Amino acid sequence: MTVLYESNRFGLHRLATLYELSIPVVRSILLNEGGVEIKKYCAPPPPDPVAVTMSTLYNMGLSIARVGWLLGYKYARARKILLDAGVELRGRPGKKQINVPRLVKLYENDLSIEAAGQLCGLPYGTARARLLEAGVTLRPVGVNVTRESRPAFISPTSPLSGSAVTFLHRQGYRNCQIRQLTGRSNAFIHRHLTADGLNPRVAADRLNINLEQLIAVYRSTASSTVTGEVLHVSADTVLARLREAGVTLLDAPDPEAVPIRLPEQMPWQYRDQVILARAASQSTARIAAAVGVSVAEVTDVIRVYGHRDRVTAEVLHRRGQGQSAGVIAVQMGLRVDRVKRLLARYATHKSSRASYSGAACHGAR
Repeated sequence: MTVLYESNRFGLHRLATLYELSIPVVRSILLNEGGVEIKKYCAPPPPDPVAVTMSTLYNMGLSIARVGWLLGYKYARARKILLDAGVELRGRPGKKQINVPRLVKLYENDLSIEAAGQLCGLPYGTARARLLEAGVTLRPVGVNVTRESRPAFISPTSPLSGSAVTFLHRQGYRNCQIRQLTGRSNAFIHRHLTADGLNPRVAADRLNINLEQLIAVYRSTASSTVTGEVLHVSADTVLARLREAGVTLLDAPDPEAVPIRLPEQMPWQYRDQVILARAASQSTARIAAAVGVSVAEVTDVIRVYGHRDRVTAEVLHRRGQGQSAGVIAVQMGLRVDRVKRLLARYATHKSSRASYSGAACHGAR
């Protein structure tokens, strides 16, 4: 019993249970027979909440100074609290590991010392010293390299060659970074990467543009503005996608292009459908009062959709709603030149209603 108690693994309660004795009997045996000093039990002190919080923050990666600042302690006091709590402090970071082969490779691919150093996280002087230690022959700059006369990080007056664009792309750099490092435009970068068989768009297209549909619309209209209006994107976006696909810009619609039809429900078209649905059972006056338009507009809509030359009437009607010739051609599946001829034929009419009347007279003749 004495051996078990002195091992600090068995207390009085556990020994009493093991030998099926009462606690006073176990105490007397230890005192009288074994001469053991009975330890007075005391509960362990509760953990210091400040020390627990500091230990948690420090183990999350925060520095001692940052932990002390958050809890309102100076550095020395915060460090002592962490040591008293049994926290093993991290050592200071050692000397930074420099990827000299990558630095040399960047410099040999026509990047400046400062540009290559910034990509490796080095200042100009350190990058130059590492290049000299690696035995690299530095390119002449023509002047002494001082703090005031260092080569600029971006040099638009002397852009780098296309091989540098390909190299940076294969290294995983984005196009905006390649543009800054080489001094080249986006058009040059896209054109050169496409010529080398590389995908110039490394990120997903956030606009979810159907490139085949965009090219078909552009070939039918030969206008980036009209194409953007049909697909609800900007003209610059259309030009960027065309450059990526290697499409040559057109001065006129492609005569061999098949007309494309992309119908779209416009607000005024929904209004026209309501008018036509009511026209079967209501008078024009009641329709005009219900829809909130004039009687003349109701009459014009009914005449357009009931005209025997429906195409001409609808083209003039869409033109009266503010659509351009290219948008009309794409949404109706017509050629742009045909739409332009129809609009030019009835351009002398002063209003859409007069145009429909002129179209009707023309059809009667």
